Amino acid sequence: MPSRISRLLTRSQKNKQAETDTERKSSSSSSSSLPPGYDAENRLDPPDPTAGFSNLVLSNEDKKYNFPTSDEIIAHLKLLECFYRLRQTIGATDGLFGISNSLVTGRGIDATETEQLESLAKLAEKRWAIYVSRAVDRFDIWIRNVFADQQMANLDWMEEGGPQAVLYQPQPPLNLSQDNVPPLDVLMVWHAYMLNPRAYLEDCLRNGRMRLWQTRFPWKAVDQCIDRESFAYEPGHLAVSAWGVMTGDLSWSNFELGKKKICCPYCGGLNLCDWSTCGDGSGGRSSLQSGQLTSWVDGILASGNGYCDQNFGFACTACQRDIDHSRLAAGKFSSDLELLIKDRTPMQGTLLDLQGFPGPSADWNVDSSASEATLFPNKLLALGLGEEILCRSRRNANTANESSEGIREMINEALEKHKYMRKADGRADSRTKRAETIAIHRMMSRYEDNPSPFVLDLVGAVIRQGSFVEKMHHIDWLHSPALFGTTERLVTKYDRFVRIMADARNMAVPTLDVDLAWHTHQLSPSGYFTYTVKHCMQFIDHDDKVAEDTLDDSFEWTSKRYQKLYREPYSECMCWYCEARQEQSLSASHRTFRTANGCASGGDDQMYSATQASRPNQRISGHNAVQLQGRSVGQQHADTAQNHANELESVYRSACARARRRGNPEPERDGYYYSDAWGSPVYIPAYSPYDEPLA
Repeated sequence: MPSRISRLLTRSQKNKQAETDTERKSSSSSSSSLPPGYDAENRLDPPDPTAGFSNLVLSNEDKKYNFPTSDEIIAHLKLLECFYRLRQTIGATDGLFGISNSLVTGRGIDATETEQLESLAKLAEKRWAIYVSRAVDRFDIWIRNVFADQQMANLDWMEEGGPQAVLYQPQPPLNLSQDNVPPLDVLMVWHAYMLNPRAYLEDCLRNGRMRLWQTRFPWKAVDQCIDRESFAYEPGHLAVSAWGVMTGDLSWSNFELGKKKICCPYCGGLNLCDWSTCGDGSGGRSSLQSGQLTSWVDGILASGNGYCDQNFGFACTACQRDIDHSRLAAGKFSSDLELLIKDRTPMQGTLLDLQGFPGPSADWNVDSSASEATLFPNKLLALGLGEEILCRSRRNANTANESSEGIREMINEALEKHKYMRKADGRADSRTKRAETIAIHRMMSRYEDNPSPFVLDLVGAVIRQGSFVEKMHHIDWLHSPALFGTTERLVTKYDRFVRIMADARNMAVPTLDVDLAWHTHQLSPSGYFTYTVKHCMQFIDHDDKVAEDTLDDSFEWTSKRYQKLYREPYSECMCWYCEARQEQSLSASHRTFRTANGCASGGDDQMYSATQASRPNQRISGHNAVQLQGRSVGQQHADTAQNHANELESVYRSACARARRRGNPEPERDGYYYSDAWGSPVYIPAYSPYDEPLA
């Protein structure tokens, strides 16, 4: 006897067949009739591609933890698209900052189209690097004028628990509106600055800028300034006027070349130097043979001696001493050292402990020993060593403080001497504790290769964000019909990711959607601090310099951990990289129940199927991957990277075989290690201020 279920199924099939027969008869009878006439009044207009981000609900009011909302994330996507188009405009502006396309497109150049495109991309990258350097300079001017009367921190205040008081007794934030927001290039630098949360807190504490710390990124004002169709940044004339008043008539546009103002680290004299001179050379171009254009352009870009050039250097107009980036960085150290000795202002890199806390606190479960180790470099320098660094001369008549390497050498020598250790820590043993050694290393990392007044190189921070901006543009969630569903899901995914980060033994690596929410939260610094401390018992930093092989290993661990905790795949992208990682992390039983298109669940992610060309690394957020320089370190990471490549190649073949069995196209390889921002792959070497492997 048929079961109740089988009878229902049979009845359902009969009903469907009857409906089909009726439709066929209706279609047959009407096939000879004319189609209905065009009704202009009842026509359907095409959907508005900007509807998803035209009426966002944004507020400047603080909320609990300032946890990111869907509308804030959408506003962030608009801003990133604005940054992307700014970069394209700057790179494509022929002749900007004296860099002309005629260097590679002039008459008589024997080069293939590929060579010319690659060379043009390098010229565009150089224009962008100069633009960003100037933007950092303009941001510094803006922030100094906004906080002209703030008092810097001192060691007495640090030891008495002052940082905890200012963190939990918030000052009024800046009131930024559509009428007083800064130019887009300054906003871009501020954005990248806030995405390094520990460095941002350290600078705010040290420079007495806690109002800046309490200020959230002005989403409402910025959203009102961005055109929803062209994504042009247009605040209006009131903002332009306010900028001029605030900065002493500094131009709103960053296109005017001008000169870079530099104070001599020796005599304090003011010097004016060019931002770049690399566009001046064109000699030898006519004699180039096929295949030589790219290397010739590399030589031209490396030949300049302006502030943004590799060979920057000039003689001070007052004292005639040579000045370069290394001497400026050493001069920054010496200036801060004088502030330490005179006003007890702590050195950069000595305000936060390894958990990101400024001093001991019962609320944070931080003991006093961690705080003492963090402040140790200040004691070492203030009690004699600092004066020696400022005054000591080497035998070759060049002072030891003319380079960061010389300063580090003097500090290492002092650590072996009993007298300095007794003064600094009151103990006879000259051996430093591990925490003290780390504290010295962190302090020096703020000065090496960084002559800027900030604890990190903001030019590098902005450049590194370019990869993330580029990927957000290519994914184009802004114009997705499922935009709100996507942003709501990634907020949930980010909250889960933070709980995974609570495992301090491993580094969690975000996917692009998680990283977008993570970035958005960091743009509310105070709320982000409170949230991560509550859930992770430390102030979570966003490390934007991670070795590539470390990033790969950690992403694999994060994928497995996420799936174990939440029974959902962490990365659902069909590009070859993520497909290979899923092959490793997904269990055999999970793969058995996957849907035909390769996704574990439906939803917006099904848009990105294997039938599309795999956009560069849509899911793993690799904008913080760097290749470490130095022969021994570099070779070690090169070997590890090759092992990863071989492993991924093997798993990729398995993924291709699995796709063929399902009748799907094979997933394509992506361009993970390249940037195609200018239409041609460009490899931009990155550097790290650390001389030891990053972990």
